[in-house]
Amino acid sequence: MARLGVWAVVVAVGVGVAAWWRAWNTEPDIPYLDPDPWWGPRRPGHTQDTSIKPFTINVSKEALDDLNARLALPPRLTPGLHDAASTYGINADTVNAVVDHWRYNYDWRQREARLNTYPHFKTNIEGLDIHFLRASAEKGRASVPLLLIHGWPGSFVEFYDLLPMLTHPPEGSVALEVICPSIPGYGFSEAPVKQGFGLMETAQVMLKLMKRLGYERFYVQGGDWGAMIVTNMATMYPENVLGVHVNMVPVNTGGVTLKLLAGAVLPAGLVVAQKDQDKLYPLGERLAMIMREMGYAHIQATKPDTVGAAVNQNPISLAVYIIEKFSTWTSRCHMTLPDAGLLSQNFPISLDAILDNICVYWFSNSITSSMRYYAENMNIRSLTHNVDSVPCRVPAGLAVFPKELLNHPKNFAAHKFYDIVSYNEQPAGGHFAAMERPELVAKDLLQFINTVEGRGKKH
Repeated sequence: MARLGVWAVVVAVGVGVAAWWRAWNTEPDIPYLDPDPWWGPRRPGHTQDTSIKPFTINVSKEALDDLNARLALPPRLTPGLHDAASTYGINADTVNAVVDHWRYNYDWRQREARLNTYPHFKTNIEGLDIHFLRASAEKGRASVPLLLIHGWPGSFVEFYDLLPMLTHPPEGSVALEVICPSIPGYGFSEAPVKQGFGLMETAQVMLKLMKRLGYERFYVQGGDWGAMIVTNMATMYPENVLGVHVNMVPVNTGGVTLKLLAGAVLPAGLVVAQKDQDKLYPLGERLAMIMREMGYAHIQATKPDTVGAAVNQNPISLAVYIIEKFSTWTSRCHMTLPDAGLLSQNFPISLDAILDNICVYWFSNSITSSMRYYAENMNIRSLTHNVDSVPCRVPAGLAVFPKELLNHPKNFAAHKFYDIVSYNEQPAGGHFAAMERPELVAKDLLQFINTVEGRGKKH
């Protein structure tokens, strides 16, 4: 009887392993998505208006006066701890310096005019007014369309230094016709009024946007949430996406998890090459870093309205919440600096550009709805979609920036991207690559697209 029991356990384990192996090696189907949902408020008649209307960023004098009045109130701050630098977050001295710059040196009207140098538009898709800007390619140049998508806590503001490099590239390169939308619930794009609007739903809206503009086939690029949205688009709509380029590599498959764990105990080179070791290991340090940096994501994935209400009451609260991410995500070393690096001339992003981004959140009243995107994408419903395990077979370009929170080696990325055209490790830059190192993003993106275009001509 004892032997029978042992054999029963062995058989059960064998069946379980076989089932797991089969599930791991079986390509899942793309989940069904309602092709014609309605995410916005029901309007009289609720017939969708498919027109494309010009839009100008024009903050009212009342809204600007209200912002200035709130900034003039003395902030209630707690003095920082001795010798803590910025390890506890943005300290009181840095907050005061940022607010002083905001009040006395920053000119919203001047910055607003800069944001309006590109034409902006709105169009209604699935019940939501979607905002986007359009940066046209240089006249007389061969061009291809590109959909360029931001992340959190960013916005379309991220791309203003990058856009001229894409639309007016060096001779010999194809130029890009860039469509840069705001994710629904961010900036000037209307927020969904019901639950369930996640990455797949965003991918469908963005596909409809490009088709409405007359683009049946196009390239896509993004970082942060933008990287995940465009990867979903390339996975779900390979017949429409000519190529996908990301500056954050979103790979979350069973094979990657196994390699990550195996590489932590096996000698370098067997699973993870020696040159890639510092991307992932020591694993304990990496996990500790993720735990330290991802606390905001847990809050936003569980109680976005609570924290949203808190930071939405005061522009200083909103600014501190956002600039801390700009500090740490450009380089974790900034935590050791008293000013979090933000006030240094060597900081890779100007304080005015960061304030542009913050003002977009403030004037559009969108911080809470932007936080809800975490709740929609970090839940059981979203995880069971398992789109991450569906291969992406369109040409892929991966730009790896050294200060990004987490980078995957090329053999890890290959579990998701089956046609990696380029995997380039950049010499500098972090999470906000388009703002920090626009020239590097432009060069890598243009080289990728020119390579793919060249392959198409050969075939």
